[in-house]
Amino acid sequence: MHSMQHDQAAGLRQIMTGHQPKIVSVLSAIPEQHKQRFIPNLAASLSLQDSDVLVVQAGVDSRQYGVSGLPALSDVASQRLSINQSVKSSKFGFLATKLHAQKMHQLATSDAEKHALGQVFEQLSSLFEVVLVDTDLNKQHQLPLALLNEHDIMIQLTCEPESIKEAYTLIKKVYSQVGRRSFGIIASSASDEEAAATFKNIAYVARNYLQVELEFMGAIPSDQHLNRAGKLGRAVVDAFPLTHAAKAFKALAQRLNYKYPQAVEAELASFV
Repeated sequence: MHSMQHDQAAGLRQIMTGHQPKIVSVLSAIPEQHKQRFIPNLAASLSLQDSDVLVVQAGVDSRQYGVSGLPALSDVASQRLSINQSVKSSKFGFLATKLHAQKMHQLATSDAEKHALGQVFEQLSSLFEVVLVDTDLNKQHQLPLALLNEHDIMIQLTCEPESIKEAYTLIKKVYSQVGRRSFGIIASSASDEEAAATFKNIAYVARNYLQVELEFMGAIPSDQHLNRAGKLGRAVVDAFPLTHAAKAFKALAQRLNYKYPQAVEAELASFV
């Protein structure tokens, strides 16, 4: 595991530059089959931009990352094994792990166990530049770790009314637990124009009824090359790098990647 071997380099980077990992929890308001393509392609795009990337499966299905048979970080927290044993290199070029051995709704963890798990998560995250958490909310409308509320939350939706409604419901649920905070919005299976119109509508409602500000993260277009790449077991940025979907993932990865602040500023300036 190359990133695990960079432990000393990561520690030195933190001391010299004040580096903190970019941690993004991804909540989904779209059908499962579309969700399964999003995070692997985004993580692969970030990896191709020379970022050390970790994907943490904290939701329902860990099969897509190849970590279903691995020990979980919760096992590390209970001191059953070392942290190295819970991390695996995925076929897409990033590293992956899972938070729990069981589904979230089956868990009954104590405050002490949650605290220990949070410490393990922080320890592992510090070795990476970007951490993507594929997650759902639990029955209490909470993210699986309290510390995730201190970092970015991105909601994936489509331009369909049902998806927009579900996305707003997710925002309200998080708001009910942690109060006012910002969210990133990414529209899938949408053109730039459709995504912008959808964002304008949901942002207006969130601002006026919750005083919550949303950030437009962009659009991932409907592109048959996503399915083709998936059938090949590859990321679209690797298999079909010149397609519309690949370019969209590259642009989103660049927005999330702290290495490219000037590129993001230039992109935003073009809309002024």
